[in-house]
Amino acid sequence: MLKKLCVVGTIFAGLTMGNSALAAEIETETTITNISVLSEVSSVTPGIATATAGKTIKVTSKVNAKNPLVGAPNATATSSASASEDSISAKEDKQSYSKYAGATYTSKSGSIPSKAFGNHNYIKKSYKTIRHETVDTY
Repeated sequence: MLKKLCVVGTIFAGLTMGNSALAAEIETETTITNISVLSEVSSVTPGIATATAGKTIKVTSKVNAKNPLVGAPNATATSSASASEDSISAKEDKQSYSKYAGATYTSKSGSIPSKAFGNHNYIKKSYKTIRHETVDTY
C-alpha cells in the first residue's frame, strides 16, 4: 500500500509598486512519502523557486536485505540522485553535496531480523525535500 502525505509550506509574494519588481520568499515545501511494502522507490523533486521552476531531479531509494547461507544477515540502504544534493542520506550515512549515500547493517548476533528498513532523505535548496522509507524482508 502506498501512502502519501504532502506538507506544503507557505509562499509569500509582495509587489513593489515603485519598480514593479515581484519579490518572492519561499519558506519551505516538503513532500514526505511513506512506503510500507516496497524495497525500492523513485520520485521526482521539482524546483520551487523561480530559478529552478520546471527543473526536476530524480531520486531513488533502495533497501536490500540478505540472509546468506554462509555469513551474517545484512541489509544495505542506498540513496541516489540524478544531481548533487545539498544533503543526501541513507540510514546513518549522511553526505553533503553528493549524489549518493549508503549504509550497511550486519547482524552481530547472527539472529535474523524479520524486516530491514531504509530511511532516505534528499535536501536541496529551492527544491522540494523528499523523504522515503523502504522495507525489505529477510
